[in-house]
Amino acid sequence: MRKLIKLFIGVLLFIFIFIIYMDYNDKHYMDKIKNKVIKNTDIKDIVYVNFYDNYYIIMDDKYLYLYDNKYKEILKEDRILLHVNEDNYDIIYIDGNFMYFDNYMKDGLLIYRYYNIYDYTLIKEVLVGGKND
Repeated sequence: MRKLIKLFIGVLLFIFIFIIYMDYNDKHYMDKIKNKVIKNTDIKDIVYVNFYDNYYIIMDDKYLYLYDNKYKEILKEDRILLHVNEDNYDIIYIDGNFMYFDNYMKDGLLIYRYYNIYDYTLIKEVLVGGKND
């Protein structure tokens, strides 16, 4: 019985340590991206950064920028024009436009939702995968 309790506590401890490691690793990855952007561009006060589809999407206090993977500026949008990101969605660049991106699971199905970055309206909802009945 003691061995079973020790095993159970050991498994719980391992899961807890693994979760902490994943959180640390994710934060470290985002910090590395932010440091690369600061090093290779003129942007120093970064509020948001995302690397998506070989593009760096960067936001400072005034603008939303799009840089390619060689740190060449492609696009620059004034933040005043953007709708407030109330739900803290990721910002992506797809089909020549910035968009807010959300993914969620509903009834075992993975669903992607794309929102207009200027007025927060739903552009499209895509069923990516999940169980098939």
